[in-house]
Amino acid sequence: MIPLVMCVDDDPILLMLNELVLKEYAFCNKFIKIESAELSLEYFSQQSQKPLSEAVLPNILFLDINMPTMDGWGFLDEFAENFQEYHSKVSIVILSSSVNPADIEKANKHPLVIAFMPKPMGDKELDELKKHPTLSLYQ
Repeated sequence: MIPLVMCVDDDPILLMLNELVLKEYAFCNKFIKIESAELSLEYFSQQSQKPLSEAVLPNILFLDINMPTMDGWGFLDEFAENFQEYHSKVSIVILSSSVNPADIEKANKHPLVIAFMPKPMGDKELDELKKHPTLSLYQ
């Protein structure tokens, strides 16, 4: 099981649904819900005030790309620039309702993104994600 998962999405119903799916599937031990990209960056900023060994970091961050104010791409830009020490510790998965091929291609080419998953997440997608080499430590 994955020790800690964070889900960043502006839709509280989808956050609740994601939590239920992850619990039902026994995918993770703990789950953090955050309703905006800005709040998730604040979370990482707070953790960066601690020694790296004491920071509470998600092993996987499920990130919506279509959010108001700051979208997922904006989050990725800020995370890439300001939290380099976390890049090898936090695996980012784009979780989106977008069917735009440009979004999928952009996600798949982004160096910090390990996968693109369609909403809503399901067992099949989580099975595939568990096979990702980055997550082999948790098998």
